[in-house]
Amino acid sequence: MLRPEISILFYNKKHLINEFSRALKDILMFEDNKGLVFIVDISGYSQFIREISPPQGISIIRHLLKGIIKCNFLSFKISEIEGDAILFYHLGTPPSVKDILKQFGHMRNSFKKNLRHYYLKFPNIKHLDLKAIAHYGNLVEFRINRFYKLYGNILVDAHRLLKNSVPSHAYMLLTTDYLEQMSNFPIDYSNTYGTYQCDIYDVGSLCYTYFPYNDAN
Repeated sequence: MLRPEISILFYNKKHLINEFSRALKDILMFEDNKGLVFIVDISGYSQFIREISPPQGISIIRHLLKGIIKCNFLSFKISEIEGDAILFYHLGTPPSVKDILKQFGHMRNSFKKNLRHYYLKFPNIKHLDLKAIAHYGNLVEFRINRFYKLYGNILVDAHRLLKNSVPSHAYMLLTTDYLEQMSNFPIDYSNTYGTYQCDIYDVGSLCYTYFPYNDAN
């Protein structure tokens, strides 16, 4: 019979080997994975939380975010909901430009419809609107206990792009990395479907095409 201290050492060694094998398997499995990050964000949220009391603000934001999620007809997975933003994602081949624009249109229509319920009591919230970022690249999904998390540079870039020079509070922004995957989209950067531009960040230039929205869209 093994002495207790030897049994513990044997168990720890076996446990470490299993953990290493599992981690190595995950790395090999996801090495070439690509995916789409779709971040939906509420414009005007900072002003909103300064003007509305927490109980009322939470009730309104919960209603608005639930409406957005309910309109997720592309069946994106949800990675995180933080404050005024929902981080959706999709692994593998991304949806078409047409579907992405349609998805955002449905979400924004739901958002504006639900927002109107509060106009009479809170007229100052009329300035709230919706914007979204779609970015494509290397993306890894991994698990921590029962939670699934994402890893990849495209997450960092997508969050950077929320701070941009788009002259609108309501828009759909499609990065060049995403558009280059879509063979049915004419990337001539002068098309009538959107406006192409680049912004400079600490990582360099990030380019995209944006589609502004208004109440007529």
